[in-house]
Amino acid sequence: MTELEQLIAQLEKSQWWTMEQLHELQERSLVPLIKHHAKNSSHFSMRLSAQGLTPNSVLSLAGLKRLKPFGKREIQAAGGNFAAKNIPQSHLPLGEAQTSGSTGQPVKLPKGRLTTLYWQAHVIRDHQWYNRDYSGRLASIRAGFSEHMEAESWGGPVAALYGSGAAVALPAAMDVGKQLEHLENFQPNIMIVHAGILTGFVAEWERRGVSLTELKHVKNVGDTVHDTLRERLRAVAGWEIEDNYSCSEVGSIAIQCPTSGLFHIMHENLIVEILNEDGTPTSVGDVGRVVVTDLYNSAAPIIRYDIGDHAEVGPICTCGRHGLTLKRILGRDRGLFIRPDGSKFWPQANQYKMSKFVKLLQWQIIQHAVDDVEYKMVVETAPTAEQKTDMERILGDSMGFPGQVRITIYPDIIPTPNGKYEETICLIK
Repeated sequence: MTELEQLIAQLEKSQWWTMEQLHELQERSLVPLIKHHAKNSSHFSMRLSAQGLTPNSVLSLAGLKRLKPFGKREIQAAGGNFAAKNIPQSHLPLGEAQTSGSTGQPVKLPKGRLTTLYWQAHVIRDHQWYNRDYSGRLASIRAGFSEHMEAESWGGPVAALYGSGAAVALPAAMDVGKQLEHLENFQPNIMIVHAGILTGFVAEWERRGVSLTELKHVKNVGDTVHDTLRERLRAVAGWEIEDNYSCSEVGSIAIQCPTSGLFHIMHENLIVEILNEDGTPTSVGDVGRVVVTDLYNSAAPIIRYDIGDHAEVGPICTCGRHGLTLKRILGRDRGLFIRPDGSKFWPQANQYKMSKFVKLLQWQIIQHAVDDVEYKMVVETAPTAEQKTDMERILGDSMGFPGQVRITIYPDIIPTPNGKYEETICLIK
């Protein structure tokens, strides 16, 4: 049995562990991680010292909370001092994580072999939870592809361990019509796609019907999925979006439960905290900042790392798995809008109020300045000038920006960089 197969078998057991058992596992991994980075990473050593801490003071889960979180700017500023100087031989070879830069703060950092191993194991866990058939035909539409490619297998851990059916890869930047043409010819059973691109597909299917007759699984990757997209896909085709939550720096953070729709944290290799602005833990139903510790990256100290996302804490799941869940992932910091008094909030799309005037197919709200909010929308039939004026008034009043919301109509699909779709963007620095 390979090391990956052993880990997959262990994860099948530990997914049912109690939170106490998972905490014990986390602390056993935390102790060597802290000692290693305190000795080998100049950045982590200085972090501890600057806060009046020693390695021994943060060796427990309770002690770790004394260490202030850090973010992308600190990684950028640390440069070569961030990574560990020495890596255990068993954690080699090294890989590299590179963020997309969608927040304006791209980072590169090394990751050890075990971080990659857990990522691969969680890929299998995701497939197992949704009972995907490895012999099926897989279509993947992602930002990392530069051209249309077809292969005899899925590649990756699935093909290596179990064998698989054929696969097709399509670039995210390809025209939506061309993407659908390739998909119709290939007729996949499983589709992995950015939610932003899926929004364009749904708009086409609403216009002319669904042509992917063999499709059984639609898996989101890399984007925040909003409830309205789920509702539209369910209405047009009867499919549910199968989601997970990940980032380049640590891999899979949470996988959506097929039973409840909540997101289960990957406690076996990550400590995930959802924190208020004052650093205290949030409660069920509250939204907070996502802070992550990678327990197996000996190459870079991803220890209480604020990844720039917000999420809502969920209740204990009814499926029998224990531990922290997330109810919603709201997305990046820049999705928060700013009021004139400096307070921040998550704006609502008000799509149901807009439905009295137009049929909305896609939207995006951008705050260019405190007194300038642009509401981009793709609609089935353009509103009249009078309707548009009424819509802008209603949106401005509803969002707390009276007289400051302007609507821009797009004929087909709202352009998104690298296929990544964000429903709300604040451009105020």
